[in-house]
Amino acid sequence: MAKIPRFRTEEEIREFWDTHDSAAYFEDMEDDKVQVTMREKGVLVLPLGEGRLRSVREIALEEGVSSNLLLKNWIDEGIKRKMKVTRRV
Repeated sequence: MAKIPRFRTEEEIREFWDTHDSAAYFEDMEDDKVQVTMREKGVLVLPLGEGRLRSVREIALEEGVSSNLLLKNWIDEGIKRKMKVTRRV
């Protein structure tokens, strides 16, 4: 039975699965729960440089979340922090 290697970047994951058949690794895979979040109204387009986007993807991979969820969480945290500071004044 083949073992799925550990990856350091999202690019390594893509390269691996582009060249390997997932059926060969089925026994090494674990079931996982999937959380589906319905899209809220409003979309923000945020252009990021390639280096910054790469960093976001690597951090998201380390934390086990999507890049979009990571950025949404960061924005939520920043808003909460700012609101606390504003309300103290």
